[in-house]
Amino acid sequence: MEPNSTSPELSDLMSKSFFDLNVYGDFPVDSKGAKSGIISLMKRSAVKLHLIPGTLKTRAYLKRIFMGKLVPLPHEITEGMAPYEPPVEIPTDEVNRDFKILYAVGKK
Repeated sequence: MEPNSTSPELSDLMSKSFFDLNVYGDFPVDSKGAKSGIISLMKRSAVKLHLIPGTLKTRAYLKRIFMGKLVPLPHEITEGMAPYEPPVEIPTDEVNRDFKILYAVGKK
């Protein structure tokens, strides 16, 4: 499955092994403003042209150039460090570009 797969693709893949399938989206895409649009276009272009480097160190370097200083991750996750937003159920038959991450839940 491609990295930018859609809800119908995920649903089709999962329906071969599961019935009663639900797809959820999380981490909404920030699509406001020209900056977000330009960054999104650059990312999609880099993926299509196979310009994404293989090492994490090089990727981090490019992120610093294009996106600014990276925020370090904490060593531990603690309750209350970020607000909880539950995933949103999305239709399995429609392409959805509103979320960065898709989850599928199916029953055998």
